[in-house]
Amino acid sequence: MKQDIRSLFNEEDDLKTLPENHRTEFRERLKKQSEPKRSPYAWLSATAILIIAVTIGFNVMQKEAKPELNKESPIIAQVEAVEAAYLKDIETEWQSFIAIADDAVLVERFRKKLKDLDTDYKAISVQFKDDANNILVIEALVENLQTRLQILKDIQNHIKILNQTNEHNEKTI
Repeated sequence: MKQDIRSLFNEEDDLKTLPENHRTEFRERLKKQSEPKRSPYAWLSATAILIIAVTIGFNVMQKEAKPELNKESPIIAQVEAVEAAYLKDIETEWQSFIAIADDAVLVERFRKKLKDLDTDYKAISVQFKDDANNILVIEALVENLQTRLQILKDIQNHIKILNQTNEHNEKTI
């Protein structure tokens, strides 16, 4: 099959010419392919949007018709106030813990413990939203927050004791 490539181009018999209307046919096919195709389900998305809008409107109208449903119970307000105070204290303790902690492994271990407690707290919060008057759920929420805060305080005390011991050992040496 060894051939000189130049000899292939010299043979004019094999060269084919394009038909006269080649360019117009190509343009027509290109236009057909580039035209946006209408989805047969386009009406379905419009219907879904309409249904969602009507549902939201109906719910808003019902809430306005029954203002007693919009009022927040005093228990919920108290729990949210306690939650805000504890979360603020937890964040303050966490920041001071990070500031005095030298061990990255220790910080990660406690970050994981606090994350697990936070996950539990979120699950309990869902139960609280379902049944805001259940005292056991409220106690579980507060206990979770207290546990997180106590963990941070205990570890900070431990670190302070270790630092004092290290300082005492350095002074004796």
